[in-house]
Amino acid sequence: MKTSNSGQAQSASITVRSVLAVSALFVALGVFDVYRGVAPLFGSDRPSHLAGDDLQVLAVGVTALVGGIYAARGRNWARWLLAGWMALHVAISVGQPAALAAHLAIFGFVAYFLFRPRSAAHFRPVPSR
Repeated sequence: MKTSNSGQAQSASITVRSVLAVSALFVALGVFDVYRGVAPLFGSDRPSHLAGDDLQVLAVGVTALVGGIYAARGRNWARWLLAGWMALHVAISVGQPAALAAHLAIFGFVAYFLFRPRSAAHFRPVPSR
């Protein structure tokens, strides 16, 4: 027989898993974008500096990486950072119907998993002892 405590623990573990899945996705995207941003430095022509586009990709990657790590750790500002990251991608996709549809769908899933009521407990501050 399940008690109310076990039901709450099960609900909390499901919430944490969904938040961790979204966080892991952003960490993976962040690592990929950081790699793409610095890859020209290690290419055959080896430029002495990064181009503006490379710096933008690097900045987007660092943002995704930091947001993913801290969202997994339960920092409320990090979920807002990730939502802003996705909103930026939606805005960039305006004028490209396929990319816009894809980014809107991804944004919907990310927003659902990070901002649903069951996820709120993961982002509540832990009272200090």
